[in-house]
Amino acid sequence: MDLGLKGKVAAITGGSRGIGRAIALALAQEGARVSICARTPEQLEQSTAELHAAGHEIFSTPADITDHAQASGWIRSTAAHWGGIDILVNNAGGAVVGTLAALPDAAWQESFATNFFAPVALSRVAAAEMERRGGGTIINISSIYGREAGGPIAYNAAKSALISMTKMLAREFAPKSIRVNSVAPGSIIYPGGVWEQIFKENPEFERDFITHDFPAGRLGRPEEVAYAVVMLASPKASWITGATVPVDGAQGRSLI
Repeated sequence: MDLGLKGKVAAITGGSRGIGRAIALALAQEGARVSICARTPEQLEQSTAELHAAGHEIFSTPADITDHAQASGWIRSTAAHWGGIDILVNNAGGAVVGTLAALPDAAWQESFATNFFAPVALSRVAAAEMERRGGGTIINISSIYGREAGGPIAYNAAKSALISMTKMLAREFAPKSIRVNSVAPGSIIYPGGVWEQIFKENPEFERDFITHDFPAGRLGRPEEVAYAVVMLASPKASWITGATVPVDGAQGRSLI
């Protein structure tokens, strides 16, 4: 099936590794012109070179998305390089671990800066670019622990806020032909990722975690999240907006 993504311009945050890199690759394979940003220049250069070597059109810029000037600059340079923006994927995020008593205000602010306020700022700038092109789509990578209780407390709160914003922006932007959706992954494992590190340190926890939380007997893979993003980015999903799509192998327990 032709998903109608050939020639579309897609911007992905945290695109140098893990889920973000898989999303960039999947969109590029569908013919999209891809822009990625990440905080670590060396990893970004390596991923860009690998994607170029595979024959894909990639534009990349080092940027810390919590610095709104850097984030906005990346969006504007992407639009200047490719002639506009059609798709924004707010993928970059991270967890700050600790109890309420243990987490200082700065830790909460860090969690919301990365997982919520950065997508807010990026969506504002990208939506203006999309409106000039007659529409577009924004996809926020949340978590099953934005849909239900679980995970670190500050992360859960920030991802829940991101899902709430997704629904409200979908209603606000619908008259402008800009769709806004969220993908809620479960636990995803990949080389160099947090779950790989945790399982190496504690194999017993790995066995217990998989036994109790994963009916399929394994964690998810980045490309499985990427395929959901590609589907939502496609014009074929024209009547899907304001939705949150779980990609979790039934790890989550929410009924909605």
